[in-house]
Amino acid sequence: MESTISALAVLVALSAWHLRNRRHPGWLASSDGRFFVFCGYALVAIAAYWLQTAPTATTWEWAFGNLWALAAMVAFVLGFGHLNRVTAEHAWAAQRVESLEHSDAAAN
Repeated sequence: MESTISALAVLVALSAWHLRNRRHPGWLASSDGRFFVFCGYALVAIAAYWLQTAPTATTWEWAFGNLWALAAMVAFVLGFGHLNRVTAEHAWAAQRVESLEHSDAAAN
């Protein structure tokens, strides 16, 4: 019963976080970012499984779960890095276009 509750808690937490992540400005613009974030979701679920099945904090299951959690963290960092990068690139391109239009209007 305890593992079922843990699985449901992980599922609810990841679902709520996903709803928040989908509002990121770069979500639709970066397929790499979405890929890494989705990989992170799966890695969190695997880490939670291994951490849940560990009988104590000194067994190999605990260490294995922590490695999966580390991989999830790396996936999330890479994913949000891609999402933020594409947002910054779009903002930079928009500023270039705005500055070009402004300079043309001032010349006339």
